Amino acid sequence: MSLDLQKGFTLDLSKPNGASLSEVRVSLIWDPVIQGTDVDIDLSAFLLHNGKITSAADVVYFNTPKNGPASSYVLHSDDSRTGAEASGDDEDEWIQVNLDRVPANVTSIVFVANIFNYQINNQTFGVVRSLARITDSATSKRLADFALSNDYATDSAIILGAVERQNGSWVFNTIGEGMMADLNGMLARFQ
Repeated sequence: MSLDLQKGFTLDLSKPNGASLSEVRVSLIWDPVIQGTDVDIDLSAFLLHNGKITSAADVVYFNTPKNGPASSYVLHSDDSRTGAEASGDDEDEWIQVNLDRVPANVTSIVFVANIFNYQINNQTFGVVRSLARITDSATSKRLADFALSNDYATDSAIILGAVERQNGSWVFNTIGEGMMADLNGMLARFQ
């Protein structure tokens, strides 16, 4: 059983024995509302240093080199361009973070989703059934789901939430801020 996250909710990423999770996976699951319509949603992560992106290496997205600077602790799936790579309740794109390896100067990792070429294709999250999922990667245990379709039907981008250091442990804070923007528009908020 997993939680249904709402905007503003904080999820403690500790195990029942009090130890922190070692790996967390944030994934996107989506299917177009109208069959035969392709919707390219991208999941990205911003590695923040006291709330700011300090270099291009702090952005993990579908085109990040697999051997890039953050590759020792962040892994991005292949790019799903249609949402058809998985069916129903399966992950279309994901980012996995080894929390034990995150450098101390990375204070939080913000996860964002945006519809690629939303202006050209005239698309928002209203054209898909979608959700974000948080999973304990080590055990594959689903921790929480965050429904995206209804509250963000008029948005092309969503700041989903952030994995943040808190009192020597990690938490996931659900942000749930929708907007009309592309990846660069969201990046500007953290520079």
